[in-house]
Amino acid sequence: MNDTVKKVLFQLTQDETGYPPASVEGLWAKPVEGGYQVDNIPFYVYGIAPGDIIGTRDEDGETWFDTLRSSGASSVFRVIVKPPETVDQVRAALLDFGCQCETEQAVKMLAVEVPPTRSLDTLLYYLLTQREADLLDFEEGVLRHTIPEEFR
Repeated sequence: MNDTVKKVLFQLTQDETGYPPASVEGLWAKPVEGGYQVDNIPFYVYGIAPGDIIGTRDEDGETWFDTLRSSGASSVFRVIVKPPETVDQVRAALLDFGCQCETEQAVKMLAVEVPPTRSLDTLLYYLLTQREADLLDFEEGVLRHTIPEEFR
């Protein structure tokens, strides 16, 4: 990355099984008026999405997340692909829905950004039918879209 972005560290809370597999996640962020704008999709951080403006604090030479200042309105999902050899196929489908994806190759997990201009209807139908077929599992990292009535 270039000099105009900064790695901002987020403290993670691990559960009794050790998930997530790290205690800290770093996200790239660009300096903007009022803080930093998150510039990549989180794999493990909850409540944060690309486009969000965050406040930071410096501690021992590192930049740490302090507060969410404003929402960029995107939602984030995490998708675990169960047959690992299909991760590229699932990623392609998500891209077709207008989502951006980043891949965690070690665990075959996709971090998925749903831009505020996209509807969740087709995406949720796809994720739910694929989960029902035991081909993937998913969770929301942050949900800022309205859930369509038929999925409630």
